[in-house]
Amino acid sequence: MPRAFTETEKERIRSRLIESGRECFARYGLAKTTVEDLVKPTGIAKASFYLFFESKDALYIETVIAEMPAMMDRLLDASFRKTADAREALVELMKAIVREIETNPITSILLGDPSDLERLAATLDVEKIIAQGHAMFAPLIAEIRKAQQRGEVVAGDPQELLYSVGLIKMFPMNRKRVPEPLYSTMLERSARVIADGLTCPAKAGRVGRPTVRRDRRDASAVRQENPVSETDSPASLTRAAQPRGKKSTTPRGTTAKTGGRAR
Repeated sequence: MPRAFTETEKERIRSRLIESGRECFARYGLAKTTVEDLVKPTGIAKASFYLFFESKDALYIETVIAEMPAMMDRLLDASFRKTADAREALVELMKAIVREIETNPITSILLGDPSDLERLAATLDVEKIIAQGHAMFAPLIAEIRKAQQRGEVVAGDPQELLYSVGLIKMFPMNRKRVPEPLYSTMLERSARVIADGLTCPAKAGRVGRPTVRRDRRDASAVRQENPVSETDSPASLTRAAQPRGKKSTTPRGTTAKTGGRAR
């Protein structure tokens, strides 16, 4: 039976387990890390681990939560703190998210690996994790809301718009399937396409209006600026293409031969 710990010991051991989790998850990954790996640096028995966390997956979530403040600073420094232009900030945010997935072994599990996400979803309280995720991403949501208030981002739930930004995660998840330089080109272009969809309608003062209506209005404006004359109409062009009468095909200044005599 695990021995009892004082409150001071519990706080110290819990903090040490989170530190150990970061080291082990970064080195071995979530699936290959064992409870023995996690408790070894702390000096506690394997059975004592469960006094602090119900599973290694639960410890992983705590490790991610401990990592999030630094991660949020990196994402904000690379995007909304870097430029006042909302579109460019969103483009840079998506690039920064991809960098986190590709270079940070802790957050990459949560942000980019579907198999590990399935493991977490099967063993943990998903609703609690989602609620924690909302709190962790609150600084980014606040920046999107401020851009909406300035009229630089389309209307809608800022959390849902952030999910749209998160679509960029599909690139690092499939990087092995796309060779360079195509991967980098597609990443850059896709980030700008998503950012355009979230900002261009707002800048044009067309927030919430269907694209088809906008296109019709633009087409009407083109017709007003470049009216089609009667001679350019389809009917007039058709009439112009029809022969008005049979004409001689003999050029002037030449003679037609009939029975060997010239006329």
